[in-house]
Amino acid sequence: MTTIRQLIKSLSDEQDLDQPVIYQYYLAEHFETDTETFNKVAEIFNSLIPNLTDGYETISSEIADTEKTDN
Repeated sequence: MTTIRQLIKSLSDEQDLDQPVIYQYYLAEHFETDTETFNKVAEIFNSLIPNLTDGYETISSEIADTEKTDN
């Protein structure tokens, strides 16, 4: 799992901070879930967006499954 702090550190370590970048990120709030559940899902996906065409739906589905399992 990657945290915001780790992402910022990783980007700050780049030699050329003016180079272009393509990015996309999600936080727990984007899915209206708690941080604990989102941490579990981030670990499952190793903090990588699982599918470029339906990443949001894939993450949402995993959150729903995780919440069911935890309750």
